[in-house]
Amino acid sequence: MRHLLLSGLFFLFAAFQYNDPDFYIWVPIYMVVAIVVFFFGRGVYNPSIFKVLTALYILAMFLYYPEVINWIKEGTPSITGSMKAESPFIEFIREFFGLGICALVLAYYSYLAGNKRVNS
Repeated sequence: MRHLLLSGLFFLFAAFQYNDPDFYIWVPIYMVVAIVVFFFGRGVYNPSIFKVLTALYILAMFLYYPEVINWIKEGTPSITGSMKAESPFIEFIREFFGLGICALVLAYYSYLAGNKRVNS
Protein backbone atom coordinates (compact mmCIF):
# COMPACT_ATOMS: atom_id res chain seq x y z
CA MET A 1 0.00 0.00 0.00
CA ARG A 2 2.81 2.44 0.87
CA HIS A 3 4.35 1.88 -2.57
CA LEU A 4 1.05 2.76 -4.22
CA LEU A 5 0.76 5.94 -2.14
CA LEU A 6 4.31 7.01 -2.94
CA SER A 7 3.77 6.24 -6.60
CA GLY A 8 0.60 8.35 -6.53
CA LEU A 9 2.52 11.21 -4.94
CA PHE A 10 5.05 11.18 -7.77
CA PHE A 11 2.23 11.04 -10.32
CA LEU A 12 0.91 14.21 -8.66
CA PHE A 13 4.36 15.80 -8.82
CA ALA A 14 4.35 15.06 -12.55
CA ALA A 15 0.83 16.43 -12.98
CA PHE A 16 1.76 19.71 -11.28
CA GLN A 17 4.40 20.27 -13.95
CA TYR A 18 1.84 20.79 -16.72
CA ASN A 19 2.15 24.59 -16.60
CA ASP A 20 5.94 24.66 -16.24
CA PRO A 21 7.78 26.02 -19.29
CA ASP A 22 10.01 22.94 -19.33
CA PHE A 23 7.28 20.42 -18.49
CA TYR A 24 8.61 18.07 -21.19
CA ILE A 25 11.66 17.52 -18.95
CA TRP A 26 10.01 17.39 -15.53
CA VAL A 27 6.94 15.30 -16.25
CA PRO A 28 9.10 12.33 -17.38
CA ILE A 29 11.51 12.83 -14.46
CA TYR A 30 8.70 12.40 -11.93
CA MET A 31 6.77 9.83 -13.99
CA VAL A 32 9.76 7.48 -14.15
CA VAL A 33 9.93 7.42 -10.35
CA ALA A 34 6.15 6.95 -10.09
CA ILE A 35 6.21 4.05 -12.53
CA VAL A 36 9.16 2.14 -11.06
CA VAL A 37 7.78 2.52 -7.52
CA PHE A 38 4.37 1.33 -8.72
CA PHE A 39 5.86 -1.75 -10.36
CA PHE A 40 8.01 -2.45 -7.31
CA GLY A 41 4.83 -2.50 -5.25
CA ARG A 42 3.43 -5.05 -7.68
CA GLY A 43 6.57 -7.20 -7.39
CA VAL A 44 7.72 -6.43 -10.93
CA TYR A 45 11.18 -4.89 -10.86
CA ASN A 46 14.83 -5.31 -11.69
CA PRO A 47 17.22 -4.19 -8.91
CA SER A 48 19.68 -2.86 -11.50
CA ILE A 49 17.09 -0.37 -12.76
CA PHE A 50 17.04 1.38 -9.39
CA LYS A 51 20.83 1.64 -9.31
CA VAL A 52 21.06 3.02 -12.84
CA LEU A 53 18.25 5.52 -12.28
CA THR A 54 19.71 6.67 -8.96
CA ALA A 55 23.05 7.31 -10.67
CA LEU A 56 21.38 9.20 -13.53
CA TYR A 57 19.41 11.44 -11.18
CA ILE A 58 22.52 12.19 -9.11
CA LEU A 59 24.44 13.01 -12.30
CA ALA A 60 21.62 15.34 -13.34
CA MET A 61 21.92 17.08 -9.97
CA PHE A 62 25.53 17.94 -10.81
CA LEU A 63 24.27 20.04 -13.73
CA TYR A 64 22.79 22.38 -11.11
CA TYR A 65 25.93 22.56 -8.97
CA PRO A 66 27.00 26.05 -10.17
CA GLU A 67 23.55 27.44 -9.34
CA VAL A 68 23.63 25.82 -5.90
CA ILE A 69 26.98 27.51 -5.23
CA ASN A 70 25.53 30.87 -6.36
CA TRP A 71 22.54 30.35 -4.08
CA ILE A 72 24.84 29.64 -1.14
CA LYS A 73 26.94 32.73 -1.96
CA GLU A 74 23.74 34.80 -1.94
CA GLY A 75 23.14 33.65 1.64
CA THR A 76 20.62 30.88 0.81
CA PRO A 77 17.58 33.13 0.38
CA SER A 78 14.18 31.48 0.62
CA ILE A 79 13.04 29.48 -2.38
CA THR A 80 9.51 29.07 -1.02
CA GLY A 81 8.31 32.69 -0.95
CA SER A 82 6.05 32.36 -3.99
CA MET A 83 5.50 30.01 -6.88
CA LYS A 84 6.90 32.58 -9.30
CA ALA A 85 10.68 32.51 -9.28
CA GLU A 86 11.76 36.10 -8.66
CA SER A 87 15.45 35.43 -9.16
CA PRO A 88 17.04 33.10 -11.67
CA PHE A 89 18.57 30.66 -9.23
CA ILE A 90 15.30 29.92 -7.42
CA GLU A 91 13.98 27.69 -10.21
CA PHE A 92 17.34 25.92 -10.46
CA ILE A 93 17.47 25.26 -6.72
CA ARG A 94 13.92 23.90 -6.71
CA GLU A 95 14.81 21.61 -9.60
CA PHE A 96 17.99 20.52 -7.82
CA PHE A 97 16.00 19.53 -4.74
CA GLY A 98 13.37 17.82 -6.91
CA LEU A 99 16.07 15.67 -8.44
CA GLY A 100 17.47 15.04 -4.96
CA ILE A 101 14.12 13.78 -3.70
CA CYS A 102 13.85 11.48 -6.72
CA ALA A 103 17.40 10.21 -6.18
CA LEU A 104 16.73 9.51 -2.48
CA VAL A 105 13.56 7.57 -3.27
CA LEU A 106 15.30 5.58 -5.99
CA ALA A 107 18.27 4.84 -3.70
CA TYR A 108 15.86 3.63 -1.01
CA TYR A 109 14.12 1.35 -3.50
CA SER A 110 17.49 0.12 -4.73
CA TYR A 111 18.22 -0.87 -1.14
CA LEU A 112 14.82 -2.56 -0.79
CA ALA A 113 15.21 -4.39 -4.12
CA GLY A 114 18.64 -5.68 -3.10
CA ASN A 115 17.30 -6.94 0.22
CA LYS A 116 14.33 -8.67 -1.41
CA ARG A 117 16.64 -10.52 -3.76
CA VAL A 118 18.88 -11.59 -0.86
CA ASN A 119 15.94 -12.55 1.34
CA SER A 120 14.09 -14.48 -1.40
